[in-house]
Amino acid sequence: MRYFFRVEYDGTRFHGWQNQPNGVSVQQLIEEALTVALRAPCPIVGAGRTDAGVHARAQGAHFDAPPDAADIDTERLTVSLNALLPPDIAVYGMVPVRSDFHARYSAASRRYIYYFSDRKSPLRYKRVWMLYYPVDWERVALEVKHIVGRHDFTAFCSSGADSDDKECDVSFAALSRDEFGVRTFTIEADRFIYKMVRSLVGTLVDIGRGRLDTAMDTIIASRDRGMVGETAPACGLVLEWVGYPPVERV
Repeated sequence: MRYFFRVEYDGTRFHGWQNQPNGVSVQQLIEEALTVALRAPCPIVGAGRTDAGVHARAQGAHFDAPPDAADIDTERLTVSLNALLPPDIAVYGMVPVRSDFHARYSAASRRYIYYFSDRKSPLRYKRVWMLYYPVDWERVALEVKHIVGRHDFTAFCSSGADSDDKECDVSFAALSRDEFGVRTFTIEADRFIYKMVRSLVGTLVDIGRGRLDTAMDTIIASRDRGMVGETAPACGLVLEWVGYPPVERV
């Protein structure tokens, strides 16, 4: 039987979602907890990998129960896993699904939110990118509009991508600001390529602070990695949601 669930985690101390040979990952700790709870090795599959230091509110994942496992009480297993997992990882929303459901390939959309702060904020330390220089946010908002649509984002892909296809369909991209001075960049697309969001964010900020004179649409069309700005820090990025067609429970 296959089971789908969501994961929330603070990625500060992890080497990303995916299992790594040189550091602790979120996937590793969930697999270890499942192995203890189900008394058999139990690999999991995530909707996508997040980089070291990146957080998630609703990562999607699935696992196949061991062949000799009894019927799983998902509520009881969720409680057990959360007791076994460290405080910075939690699982929720576990349901049985059809065997052809796949946490990565069945996903229809992914939404990320990047957080900035206009001032030093100790309570948001390692949760936002603290900017200590002036940024023309009106200019940034204008540039954000060029991101929406289907584009080849080769210019914003770091080396190490696991696909030659760099085309993504961005359905939404916008800036906002709350009463505490925290700004957010929200972006939703069918897929993202390696470090694309952090590269987009860093480029937008460099345009807004005057370090780059080239408009975003020109940079996108160039497909030239050399034209983009710095890569934004991982600490401000959250995988906010992974969207699926209605998950068919069994």
